[in-house]
Amino acid sequence: MKQPVFNGILLFLVALTCGRTLAQDLAGSFQPLNDRLPPGYNAEILRRVRERDPNWLQPVRVDLPTTGNVAVHNGESAATATGPAPAQFAASPGYLYRLHISDLPEFPGVSFYPSVELLDRLHPPTGLEHQFPVPIVLTEADLQAAAEGLLVTRIIYLENPRLAASADPLKGDLPLSGEQQRNAVAVASELGRPMAIIRLGSRQPAVEGTTAGFFGNGGQVGPSNPSGEATGFARMSPVGQIRRVAAER
Repeated sequence: MKQPVFNGILLFLVALTCGRTLAQDLAGSFQPLNDRLPPGYNAEILRRVRERDPNWLQPVRVDLPTTGNVAVHNGESAATATGPAPAQFAASPGYLYRLHISDLPEFPGVSFYPSVELLDRLHPPTGLEHQFPVPIVLTEADLQAAAEGLLVTRIIYLENPRLAASADPLKGDLPLSGEQQRNAVAVASELGRPMAIIRLGSRQPAVEGTTAGFFGNGGQVGPSNPSGEATGFARMSPVGQIRRVAAER
């Protein structure tokens, strides 16, 4: 496994909105989760302490600066699903996944392998689940930072509606300095409900063999096809390569 020395850490909190939330206000409470824990630990903690519907797959959308290809890995070096960006898929909360981002015109010949630690799920209106994906937006600045050896961490959280008026997510990212040793997950918990941790660095899988868990830890992946009015989201294809669960929603 190639593990370059990181020159710095960039932390961002990214808010998303949804019509309904069941989150509890965690402000001021002890937060056992931490973005500096090894990838997958936070999701495993939540998976063990929360009762979940094992058949529920949370839609996730991946957006790139312009064009490119997205491959999803859920524990194996062979991709479970591939498709052009923007790409949307569904995955089990409580697991770690690995994306392979390639064929970006801004970075010719360069591939990126961000990890996606899916912590929680949304509770959208029945029948509209696929119209409320958790957004993973990788900007050109993020990718450039990773190419230069930095580690970019994004915490995506469902905003607390009581704070929405004073902390409008449309105003942009909330940056946190890695030098302050702040727990970004704890900060996100004060603003809402953490949904996912995205880590983007310059790590590449080794030519022969790879570290256990690099490609994820076995969460299920399925298709997510937005219905109704065109949203600009792409379907993961070919669908035949996507492992389906027994009961799809």
